[in-house]
Amino acid sequence: MNAKTKAGLAALLATACTVSPAIADDFFLASGRWDNTVIVIDLKKAIDPANDGTSKAVINRLRVTPDIDATGSGKADTVASGQPIIITISPELRRAFVVNHSGKSTPEQAGSFQHGWPGSVTVVDLDKALDTRNNGTLGAVEGYIDSEGFGATGFAVSPDLKFGVLAHAEDKGNEDGGRHINIVDLAQKKVVHKVEQAYGKPGFDCPPATIPHKAPDKAFGCFPDTNGVTISPLGGGTVFTANGGTNDVSVISLSKATAGEKGAEIGRIPTQSGGFGITTSPDGKYVLATAREDAATGVEGNTISIIDVEKAIKDPAKSEVARLLVGTANPEEATRPFVAAFTPDGKQILTTTFRSNNLTVHDAAKAIAGEKPEPKLVKLETPNGEPSRPRGIAFSSDGTYAAISGAPKSKPNSGVVWVIDTKTWEVKGRVTEIGNESYMIGAFTGTAK
Repeated sequence: MNAKTKAGLAALLATACTVSPAIADDFFLASGRWDNTVIVIDLKKAIDPANDGTSKAVINRLRVTPDIDATGSGKADTVASGQPIIITISPELRRAFVVNHSGKSTPEQAGSFQHGWPGSVTVVDLDKALDTRNNGTLGAVEGYIDSEGFGATGFAVSPDLKFGVLAHAEDKGNEDGGRHINIVDLAQKKVVHKVEQAYGKPGFDCPPATIPHKAPDKAFGCFPDTNGVTISPLGGGTVFTANGGTNDVSVISLSKATAGEKGAEIGRIPTQSGGFGITTSPDGKYVLATAREDAATGVEGNTISIIDVEKAIKDPAKSEVARLLVGTANPEEATRPFVAAFTPDGKQILTTTFRSNNLTVHDAAKAIAGEKPEPKLVKLETPNGEPSRPRGIAFSSDGTYAAISGAPKSKPNSGVVWVIDTKTWEVKGRVTEIGNESYMIGAFTGTAK
């Protein structure tokens, strides 16, 4: 090889090195609820022992609610109190859908009564979410979706990425009264169909003469008041909803729902009490539904239900294959489970239990087989000694780490995220200043800027 050829090869190699894409890293996107932000967390920084109990792993705090005219002055001068509670990462990892429970309400409106306000969904560009120039701004927002309902909650993306399935837990001005699952055309960013869910069977006149304003109320039980939503690809796409008002799970045909056809709701699956979180296994064969609390009595649950998807499509009432006690060894203790999720390899089930301040880990295969495996309870502690109140669950891309969001409602930036090693179940890092009353959390990969 002559000198000229060597020089040319060296230049080619140098060029190849400069254009090689950077290796993507793992990040978490946590809801900040009352701070009206979502928070971007760098996993590598979160597991650095030097950063434990600090906010050093936070790389961005993104605004997700717009300025509104709160005083009637004709000028948009106030940040809307949207209460962002749900984080749904689109499967292609390009966008996040942030559900704002109270949409464009004013801080005073949401503060006086947090329920019954028109909802919205903020679409966040995940690449822009990693750009520090967008810190504290709306720079990562791609657009907004009017939820066309009240008390917006769960959101799931269809397998073909064309539709969003959006739940509402409430009616105008009330915590009760939610009865529709809305279908969103993601390209148009608008609701195109509404699935009307069946009334419950509470043993009294339904609907009631007066819709209950606030839970607990013995008149709850007529309206589904759906919280979480998940989709299995089986059956051409099947939607499962965690109904907080009727203590059950709706089974809905995705194809009928997206086509606007009647009869999309196939049936219901009874659970211990009204649920919040609901998720699908990596292979789509099972759904996990939590039993958070009974809205009629206020009694909190302590179990999760494992639902066989194929059985649910054929006969919903007979599709629960297991019911697991979580957060405690005492069946009489209320633990208020929030979210249950399979690890990415499908081998274990994690459940956050708000009241007992811990994380429960079950062997998935044994649980599905009806063996009732002995769970492992992982205690979660906050740096300041307050209750952990865990809610959301997300996993790193390789499943090595689980991120848990939580902490009580308090002052701005009082939320916490725990990062846990899924092999040893040791807490490897606690990230602080994650909004106020952080709810759900999502995970994605990318390159920080």
